[in-house]
Amino acid sequence: MKSKGTAYLLWFFLGAFSAHRFYLGKIGSGIVYLLTFQLFGIGWIIDTFILGEMVDKHNLMHGVLASGNNSANQNQHVVVNVTAPQTSNSETYNEAS
Repeated sequence: MKSKGTAYLLWFFLGAFSAHRFYLGKIGSGIVYLLTFQLFGIGWIIDTFILGEMVDKHNLMHGVLASGNNSANQNQHVVVNVTAPQTSNSETYNEAS
């Protein structure tokens, strides 16, 4: 689970090196931002507003719910009861004879 606080700290202190994008696994856009000086500074400002949503999307894509209480590796079990079809008594007697 990635933290919004950590992402914003990386954005603020190491944003010039795209550290926040690399932290969230956005390697491609991180390299583009790095080579274009954060899209000439505009990308760094835009990330101010979308960074929280980027963290939420990353966590949802990796199976972590917004509540933070559920583990990504937690298994959920579903039990389904299936019964055999019932046959009438007359069919049972015919098969026995």
